[in-house]
Amino acid sequence: MCTLATILALALVAIAQVQAARATTHAVASEAARAAVQHIDEPTYRDTGQLRLAPATATAAARAHLASAGATGDISIDPATATATVSATTRQRIPLLATLGVGSVTITETASASPFTAAP
Repeated sequence: MCTLATILALALVAIAQVQAARATTHAVASEAARAAVQHIDEPTYRDTGQLRLAPATATAAARAHLASAGATGDISIDPATATATVSATTRQRIPLLATLGVGSVTITETASASPFTAAP
């Protein structure tokens, strides 16, 4: 009975570690999307009042954030709706799974962001 309880406890710890890794990867994707939406196409905004993203600089900012976090991913910028969607992929080492021969797991999470605007 003790052996079964120990195995169950270890399985629960491994599941919790995987969920924590998923949360970390989702946070990286969210942060990269927020980094991207900070790059507004200012000339268009000044001339027309229409909020659009500058695709090249927004993509570069998101990619730089992914790289600094040790992640890779896909970045989609919709300049018309001023939305950035980032799919981040990380390899996370799960210590308990490493004892079972699984060195790390690949986790992919997706997040989107749009700039917040408010009337002055």
